[in-house]
Amino acid sequence: MRKLKAFFIAMFGTLAVIVPIYLAAAAVMMTRSAPVDTVQSGIPIAQPTAGDARNFLLMTGPEQPETFVLLRFDALSGTVCTAALPGEAVMLVDGQPLTLAQAAEQAGPAQAAAAIEETLSIEVDNYLYCTADALVDLTKDFGTARILLSNYLSVDALAELQLRVPGVDTVTLTPRMFADVLAADAAEPDLQTLLRAEGYLAFLRVGSETLADNIPDALRAALAKSSTNLTAVELYDYERIFGFLAKEQPQYRAGVIPGAWSRGRYELAENAPAVAATYFAREGA
Repeated sequence: MRKLKAFFIAMFGTLAVIVPIYLAAAAVMMTRSAPVDTVQSGIPIAQPTAGDARNFLLMTGPEQPETFVLLRFDALSGTVCTAALPGEAVMLVDGQPLTLAQAAEQAGPAQAAAAIEETLSIEVDNYLYCTADALVDLTKDFGTARILLSNYLSVDALAELQLRVPGVDTVTLTPRMFADVLAADAAEPDLQTLLRAEGYLAFLRVGSETLADNIPDALRAALAKSSTNLTAVELYDYERIFGFLAKEQPQYRAGVIPGAWSRGRYELAENAPAVAATYFAREGA
């Protein structure tokens, strides 16, 4: 009897020590969330900000800028925009009217960018000028784009370019073919400008998933051969912006800055700055 009593005393003493330990361990396990449900704080998640947007002026011409296309890459709003301006567009240079082509001829591509800023009240972050052939070479890996050429060119013009296919309005073009279409200058002036903006956008849309690979590499190749204010360091900003744009399909917009032709010059409309702002103004500006 004495042994049995001693056994129970020892057993209860052991349980008195072990049971609280097991209960404490169980309480800890029950209050801990599964790893997949844990919300961790203090760990930065890469998200675009208002600084992840750039306005880029792309100019081409055989010896000096003659064509002008503004591009906007905006990761925060998820948009890619293009707007073309004819070289005959009248701008202000230190308050004096000059065409874009004249501004570039007078003091180079930098003055063309400054004239756009002064006239349209938008910021041009970077500019690049190269020949049309150089641009074709830089964009050779962009693939092909489908463009509704019948919206811009007459039947006779399409036939002249050997791009007329009965019953087919949308034509598949390589960068070289599109450059040849633009060089033919076969559309009416307003349509020619819009065709350039739409065409540039079409190739950007085709390469949207590889923007972060294609454009920075193309620009790096152009730095030493072109007139530009773009630096090697700034290319990393573009890579980041394109990386954000590649995560979700951007919205694409193309157009022209409103105006009217008069005696061979393109006079901007009164609302031109307001229209430009809808494409190229900074967030909150």
